[in-house]
Amino acid sequence: MSTLEEAILELADAKCTNLQLDQLDRFFFDTPEIEKLLKVSRTQASRAANRLVENGLLVKVNTRPVLFLAKETFEQHFKLNLNKEYERVQEIAELIKKVPAERVFEQMIGWDKSLSEALEQLRTAVYYPGNGLPIMLAGDTGVGKSYFVQVMYEYMIKAGILLFDAPFKVLNCAQYYNNPELLSGFLFGYTKGAFTGAYENHIGLLEEADQGLLFLDEVHRLNAEGQEKLFTFMDKGRFTRIGDIKPYKAKVRLAFATTEKLQGFLQTFLRRIPIHIYVPNMEERGVMEKRQMLEYLFDKESRKLNQPIEVTPRVMNILMQTHYEGNIGEIENTIKYSCGSAIARNEQTQVKIQFRDLPQKIYARNTKQEQWSTFEGSNLIFSGSHERRPVSSRAKELTSFISQVVLLYERYDTGEETFYELKKQWSQQVTQFMDELVYQDNYANHMSLEKFISTTMQEIFRELDYQTKFRYDGNFVLFFSHYIYRYVLKGETDQLTLPEGLKQLVTENYQLERGAINKLLPEVDKRLDLIFNEVDRCMFVLFLSTLEQAEQQADLNALILAHGYATASSIANVCNRMLGNATFSSIDMPIEAALSDISEKVRLYIEENLVNRGLIILIDMGSLNMIYDQLKQDIEIPILFIDQLGTLLALEIGNLIQQGKELSEIADRMKEVAAPNVQLFQPQRSKQKAIITTCFTGIGTAVQIQKLLYDCLKGIVDIEIIPTEFHELKENGISSAVIAKYEILAIIGTDDPQVPKANFVFLETIISGEVASEIAEIFQRTLAEEDILEINNRLVKNFSLIRVIDYLTILDTKKILELVEGCIRQLETRLFLELSNARKVAMYVHISCMVERLIRHSEIMDFPDLEKFSYEHQKEIQVIQEVFSVLEKIYSVTVPLTEIGYIHNILYNP
Repeated sequence: MSTLEEAILELADAKCTNLQLDQLDRFFFDTPEIEKLLKVSRTQASRAANRLVENGLLVKVNTRPVLFLAKETFEQHFKLNLNKEYERVQEIAELIKKVPAERVFEQMIGWDKSLSEALEQLRTAVYYPGNGLPIMLAGDTGVGKSYFVQVMYEYMIKAGILLFDAPFKVLNCAQYYNNPELLSGFLFGYTKGAFTGAYENHIGLLEEADQGLLFLDEVHRLNAEGQEKLFTFMDKGRFTRIGDIKPYKAKVRLAFATTEKLQGFLQTFLRRIPIHIYVPNMEERGVMEKRQMLEYLFDKESRKLNQPIEVTPRVMNILMQTHYEGNIGEIENTIKYSCGSAIARNEQTQVKIQFRDLPQKIYARNTKQEQWSTFEGSNLIFSGSHERRPVSSRAKELTSFISQVVLLYERYDTGEETFYELKKQWSQQVTQFMDELVYQDNYANHMSLEKFISTTMQEIFRELDYQTKFRYDGNFVLFFSHYIYRYVLKGETDQLTLPEGLKQLVTENYQLERGAINKLLPEVDKRLDLIFNEVDRCMFVLFLSTLEQAEQQADLNALILAHGYATASSIANVCNRMLGNATFSSIDMPIEAALSDISEKVRLYIEENLVNRGLIILIDMGSLNMIYDQLKQDIEIPILFIDQLGTLLALEIGNLIQQGKELSEIADRMKEVAAPNVQLFQPQRSKQKAIITTCFTGIGTAVQIQKLLYDCLKGIVDIEIIPTEFHELKENGISSAVIAKYEILAIIGTDDPQVPKANFVFLETIISGEVASEIAEIFQRTLAEEDILEINNRLVKNFSLIRVIDYLTILDTKKILELVEGCIRQLETRLFLELSNARKVAMYVHISCMVERLIRHSEIMDFPDLEKFSYEHQKEIQVIQEVFSVLEKIYSVTVPLTEIGYIHNILYNP
């Protein structure tokens, strides 16, 4: 990059300070401005700027004169992606408006994990009617409370809750702890002569923050009198300046922060602050977020120094293992110190941080230095781009392996291979990958973190041994530990994806493996503070498929239920070891466990373990005997109940299972033993009938449809109505648990989730009265003709358009229906459409629900192939936007492109 190009980039970044949407024009610059400021010819300026556009560093707007904009700075601030060129500045402004306000939160490390609860509390405070709710942020020094409030301010600006030029004032109360009068003066203002040094009238921060946000940090330093004045302001919105009796008004949102316990405040003050948000420290946020924070701060320092920073793996691992009492602030200071040391040692030629560059306090805190002995991997390079180079080449090895797995699937998907051949080839690839990783790492001296992971995994596998149908050997446990440390812990799979068809294939054909993984991963997550993504889960299933199964899927299942901390699991483990395979599973129940809890665990076991030939349940005493009566009400498989549990009895039953005996044979044999009570249940009754309701606008609408349907069916037929998420139905179909329990008669909703072999009825068909044949088809085997006619009559009565809109929204029904009617007429005229009654009904329902969602700030965020839709239907999108602008003005909302996509589907889809 030439010196001129670097200067232009500096100019571009300087222009992008204090970015606000209502002042967008002032962040662009043209070639005459470059010419004037940098003293170059206009031709030189134009060529250099256009080269930066081609290299993706500037954005070009083809107006007259041509304008330029700093691409990366602008994208990071407004959380969007820009093209290289645009025709109008307004195009960029429209893009900014369509970015959801929630994207502001994504700049925070842990926004969807450790900070998710705190951000949910923040939303509650922000959207509370009126002036929102005050919040109190509590947490240790350096956890980022001030940054949290800064993000809160940006969110309110982006969400339109505050104006773009709304003030944001900050006061650190600790700075004036020894002068409470001065602190009150800064806060409330004062008049001339109010106290010594008050030489003129002074406006306080409350007045300056009017229509904006005021943040009081270290608010525990505010004395009792100051707290009383503040809660008076919170109650009445009025205050007085010091030395004055005249009341002043201000509308200010308040945020407070403290490092102290809340008991030290006046209780009358605390009662006015209903939202208390705890910001966790770095140790509470887990290993993954600590790593991300280090990487972010190294990138930030690199940008400040304007040169790359090189960090050895040894340094990074030491920084990861250090406990920082000052949290994020101390981590940042540690990085600054280390960079300064590296620069001084290398006479400012490069920033390469080594062990010797760390502050002395690091060594004092980490006394067990044996964990620092050896470290593998390449140095990390931070260049301010927010992208980290991998520590080792193993990320490439994993990517290569997954690519091969996907390639084999694609050959199967195109018919080149059979599923039998695919499974065989997958098994070969998986085995080779596992062997290579274990072989390579057998010769490495691992750091303490990896040793801790390995030890933890050994404990987990020992506890789960003989509880699943797989035999875990030492190498598999070692491989599992290495995979977690090498890939999961370092986020190497976060950006990887798998074809939906591949994931579905694994789900359907490796169900036993999935059941075992579902037992294993929650334990790993709980003990190692990890979250596994879809790629990890799918790979774990394939890894597990290489292990030998202890028994065939078609065998009987046996479950031991007992009271006590580990009674059932101990007996199951002893029997399984003596029998040589996982014959028994176990559930340990506390003495006070309710019968419903026990029954639910048994039902879950039946679902997860593909119980088909039958289940033997061995129970010990007390309330467990009553489980027979409760389970037989809704279980559709044969179950043999045997009480008076003991190890010898379990071993005898296990031997009979291994001999392949049928459930009835085992029952007859056990009846010969005098002690136990034996009850064999053979299901005879049919499943309960059910209807599923759904809506792509969310579960709330599905619940309201459920209520309307219950009104129509009451007193005629006993039927279960199950509200279900639309996207869950579309992606995964009806859950196995629902299928096992119910006979699904139909799915009723606003859009067809396309569930195979399911009878779907559109809600608008019911509303439009064209439902008689569908109702007859649903209930023809269940009800008499006169009952079906009565249901149809009730549907026509209860599902009138006005009543449905009343149920689904809190809007003024008459007003919204009139507005939607006008919009439909315009759409038909401008798009040359003639909508059927059913489609018009669909529009009434969808638009009414949409307006309420937009008012509640819960618009639909996803639409399939949104970019392709936007490109291919520009004309229709423009018309829909213009037609619905009337709704935007009346209800003060903005209809996003995702919602327009669903409106387009109603208008045009078959």
